[in-house]
Amino acid sequence: MPGEAFTQSEPDKDKGPDVDTFNLKQWIKGSALVTRSVAVCGMPQLMGEIEALKDELERVQATEFDDDRPLAKSRAREIAEQIEAAREQMASSIITFKFRGLRPGEQEEIKAEHGPDDGDGITDLDYKFWARMCVKPTGVTWEDLKALHLGDEEQGIEGLGNYFVQTIARTANLAGSGGGVDIPFSSASSALIAGSSTN
Repeated sequence: MPGEAFTQSEPDKDKGPDVDTFNLKQWIKGSALVTRSVAVCGMPQLMGEIEALKDELERVQATEFDDDRPLAKSRAREIAEQIEAAREQMASSIITFKFRGLRPGEQEEIKAEHGPDDGDGITDLDYKFWARMCVKPTGVTWEDLKALHLGDEEQGIEGLGNYFVQTIARTANLAGSGGGVDIPFSSASSALIAGSSTN
């Protein structure tokens, strides 16, 4: 039949709850503030080191001769081991930051505690907002965030600079704005589930 192409054989389960049985009060109870998370590398400086080592490895592989001596270790092998060691170090420095939106009244409370605004750009007030919003890791203070961004010479902290702005600050601001809420999609998890269901 020509019209059958425009009909669905089964109801679309992704369209939301059934309006006839929907319980609004129960739905409201399950609502919460927006959260956003981001993985942050604590040692991004290793990225440049790995890139340089990869370039060196390519050059060495192009010119190195095979060494048939027993237990001989090639320069290429040494560089490859350095790359993997740096990669492991970089990966082990990654932690996930998670931020929630501010509750009604929290922004005003933080502003009142802070006092007058302290200038342009990112200020101590911004760090205080983000610290209040930080759900994970626990115990993060605004001073921690400021040191992570700008560094602290006395404590020997170099800081993340613009990487902080692009990861931590951006994620906190997204959570605070409450906008752009979509269901995150993971192709990795979907592939794993699809693969396990066929076994």
